[in-house]
Order: sequence, then structure tokens, then C-alpha cells
Amino acid sequence: MLVDIACPACKIGNISLEPHMLAQGVSFSCSSCGAEISVDNESRDKLQNSVIQYDIYKERLTGLQEDGNRPI
Repeated sequence: MLVDIACPACKIGNISLEPHMLAQGVSFSCSSCGAEISVDNESRDKLQNSVIQYDIYKERLTGLQEDGNRPI
């Protein structure tokens, strides 16, 4: 899942990042100015856990939808 965010440095370009890779320590850079974004080592575990929880939520939602439920 690719996520685009506005560059906090130049406010012109975008930074496209993949949360799973970000949680593994990969950095991503701005398409305009080259500024990089990454996660501090101290925060990496928290991000990894959040990404895992989000994946679990998506799987559960998909299962409900396949069963005919349409949660909002």
C-alpha cells in the first residue's frame, strides 16, 4: 500500500512511502527537493505493531464483506 504525503520541507513535492518498508527502516525522499523521511529506531517497534494491527483489521473487514456484511 503506497501512501503519498506532502513534503514537510518544501511543501511542493510529495513523498511516496510504503508503511511496511518504513517500519523496516527504509527511508523515502521528496520528489521535488530530495528531503528524506524515516522512522527513528526508538519508534520502529511501535510503527511495526501499528502496521500489523492495520493489516489484521483489513483482513477482518474483507472477511465480513465476503460474508455479506457491509460495515461502515
